[in-house]
Amino acid sequence: MKEKDVEDVVRKYIKKQYERKGWRIPKRHEHTKKPSEHGKDISLYKKGYGMLIIEVKRFSKSKQQNDNSFYLVFGQLLSRIHSPLTKDYSKKRKVIIAAPTDFITLMKKKIQEVKNDGKHGMIEGWSVFGKMTNLWVWSVDMKTENVKIFNWKDLKEKDFSPK
Repeated sequence: MKEKDVEDVVRKYIKKQYERKGWRIPKRHEHTKKPSEHGKDISLYKKGYGMLIIEVKRFSKSKQQNDNSFYLVFGQLLSRIHSPLTKDYSKKRKVIIAAPTDFITLMKKKIQEVKNDGKHGMIEGWSVFGKMTNLWVWSVDMKTENVKIFNWKDLKEKDFSPK
């Protein structure tokens, strides 16, 4: 599956659920990016509400590529922060990771993974990052083209299942 395929499903979802409610995609983000292009995959803006920044990821057959994509997305999202974080920052801006359900399952495993010292791998770091960026996760079912929305806190729950 290509990242473009996931992005196409996400764009259809945005058109159906957000654009009809007054959210707009800025002109510079109206097209699907080429793999070599840098910057946000998709952003949405609504006056009086703020901005949604969406990073789209794909699921690969390669475990190593999925692991790399998991860590890469955090750097990408951090690079999208261009103003000091204030209490109001997360009220005006939401950061979204949109990815196929299999990738979201991988994220949950990485976040909850128990390391040799008996501690859960990334739960605390995930909590700091999620709260700081007002992080949301869109689980994209590529077969049905359904999108389920989760808050970052949901991925910390042991019984969380994106399906």
